[in-house]
Amino acid sequence: MDTIEGPLVVLRETQVNLLTDIAHTLAEMGDLSEADRKRLMEIARDLQELFFLVVVIGEFNAGKSTFINALLQDDVLPTGITPTTEVIELIRYSETPNLKPRLHENNSLREWSHPNTGAPGVAIVDTPGTGSVFQQHEKVAKDFLHRSDLVIFVLSAKRAFAETERLYLEMAKNYGKKVILVVNQIDLLEPEEQGKVRRFIEQQVKELLGIQPLIFMVSAKQARESQKALSTEEKGGVDAVRAHLRGTFAEAPPAKQKMLSQLETAETINQKYLELVRQKADLVKADAAKVREVEAELKEQSLGLDAQLTAARADLDQVFIGMRQRGLTFIEANLSIRKIGRAINREKLQAEFQDVVIGRALRDIHDATSGYINAVVDQSRLYWRSVIDRLNKMLELLEQEEISGLDANVYAEQREGLEEAIRIAEAELKSYSSGRLLEEIQQEFQLNMSGFTTGVVTSLGGLTLMLIAAGTPGPLFGAGAAALAGPVFVAAVPFAAWGSIKALQHYRKISSDLKKDFNTRVDKLMTAYHTALDDLTRKERNRLAQYGNQVLTPIFSRLEVLSKRYTEQQTQLEKYQERINTLRKGIEGS
Repeated sequence: MDTIEGPLVVLRETQVNLLTDIAHTLAEMGDLSEADRKRLMEIARDLQELFFLVVVIGEFNAGKSTFINALLQDDVLPTGITPTTEVIELIRYSETPNLKPRLHENNSLREWSHPNTGAPGVAIVDTPGTGSVFQQHEKVAKDFLHRSDLVIFVLSAKRAFAETERLYLEMAKNYGKKVILVVNQIDLLEPEEQGKVRRFIEQQVKELLGIQPLIFMVSAKQARESQKALSTEEKGGVDAVRAHLRGTFAEAPPAKQKMLSQLETAETINQKYLELVRQKADLVKADAAKVREVEAELKEQSLGLDAQLTAARADLDQVFIGMRQRGLTFIEANLSIRKIGRAINREKLQAEFQDVVIGRALRDIHDATSGYINAVVDQSRLYWRSVIDRLNKMLELLEQEEISGLDANVYAEQREGLEEAIRIAEAELKSYSSGRLLEEIQQEFQLNMSGFTTGVVTSLGGLTLMLIAAGTPGPLFGAGAAALAGPVFVAAVPFAAWGSIKALQHYRKISSDLKKDFNTRVDKLMTAYHTALDDLTRKERNRLAQYGNQVLTPIFSRLEVLSKRYTEQQTQLEKYQERINTLRKGIEGS
């Protein structure tokens, strides 16, 4: 065990307490954080012993064990052509070697002792090979990676940079570990091939991982053979790796380097969960705020609809202005005194009125209203899709909290409410079809227009029949059967009377009453159309408001417990980050 004195003793205890505190906070986050909580507790235990861990990782048959033996200049670890390392091999520094290992941690770790680990307080760790046929070996290697203070990644010169090697290097990078690459078995390559392999590896790690670690080209086999032969000049290039390690350990005491290295790991883990909690807190706060702003949101949406509704109504008004003008012109043309006395064709007159006055108006009304109706549908669809998306995120978040200390009754109530809200929103979304809604309102418009046409045509028929019955020639257009039955007309009026002043007065009154009746009918029809669009808009607003007030608001109000939980966790993790920063300054200045 490395010995430390002075401020480092206190700083180590401070760091152990910090790691333990972070782990306890992570324990409140459920299974999602279990692996990282375990990592923090393991590196806290490692700090008690203060051995600087140089962890050797690589695929099986990359020659890791042979490389470590060459590094130690002794045959400590067994080697072979099949995966030989089934457990963690840990070689601690000791002034005297101990080549009879002791088993620890449920027989998953085997401990050796040797004086050539590089410096007092340094331990070299050989992990089971990645990509091994024994999958549990790879898991052991991965679980041990976070405990490292320095990673030596051994690659085979014959099959450099496999996918598993890239993944492990990425893990080491994400944990903030110092990494060096050792390309072993270069004795199997020609000199020009060695250069190509080196350049290939440099390019891969730079492009794929964005790092540029030191790369050593070695032959552990040749190095060990020259060591056994007591050669004055060691072959194989392992001596360069050994010299680099000595220089690293000389920069600062291994104990100090270890404390800084593991503080980096703790910071990485703390930042990971701080960001996660911030995202959760923001999500809950955003949705809570969204509920409080439902009325404002609907008002804003209403303003958008109001602008489009105003434009649609203006277009409708133009249609009715045109229809009114055409209708009055039609009345003038067919009630002219010049036509009185001529034979009439009632069916032809009705067909002309339908075609000239009405038919074009229906097409124009369809064009004026379809854009607005589609806009209402599109905005409503967007609203319901956003609601469903928010609710699904909240449900996913709630499910993550199911086993992390949340009260079971609270969880069940919130989950049921969210699922029901999602079902309602999905049903609402499915109910929208711009074609269906447009067809429905156009059918209503068609009925209104048919009623208008029927009323006018009925007036036309009634007037015509009465005039014929009175013996009056002329295709006069009446203002309605009810009006015709009044005192304006007398069945016994003689034919010759039409040439008199009194007859002209009767004619003018007929014409005025008919135009007045026509304008009244147009006004009613226009009002009916405006009302239909207004009702559509009001129904949509009420539909959204009702969902917000009756469904969303109660749900998000029940989620306040989560908001409080995340806020407390965020505050605690931010305090840990402050402690990490303070501790780092203390270690670096010691």
